[in-house]
Amino acid sequence: MLVRCLVLALVLFGSAPAANALDDDPYLFDLLKQPSYLSAWKAMLAGEHVPAWVSNYAKTFDGPSSPSKTVQVGGQAYLLGYVCKAHDCGDNQLHVLFSPNGSRAWGLLVTGQQRRWLAKPDAAIQAAIQSNLE
Repeated sequence: MLVRCLVLALVLFGSAPAANALDDDPYLFDLLKQPSYLSAWKAMLAGEHVPAWVSNYAKTFDGPSSPSKTVQVGGQAYLLGYVCKAHDCGDNQLHVLFSPNGSRAWGLLVTGQQRRWLAKPDAAIQAAIQSNLE
């Protein structure tokens, strides 16, 4: 019985750091629940012709994603999020880089062999996104 309690305690307390690590790397859908990030997302897509799965993502959160990554641009920490089209990730991906505090967003839309930049990122932003492609 004592061994069971010790194993259970190790499992429960050992998983706490892992759970906290996830909080540090929010998924794109978690970011978009925050007003500043949602506003930056909408501004990034304004005037862009994107597939329906991209334009609907902030409403439905329908699409596989992974935890965001922190990337450095000009000595500042930016968050790079990722989502792809459900059941068709290989040919439909969106990589989104958010400035600190989520005030701006830039994206790279990958459709098949085509790549298209969203929100006119400068060379530093483009490099940050490209160097972290999944």
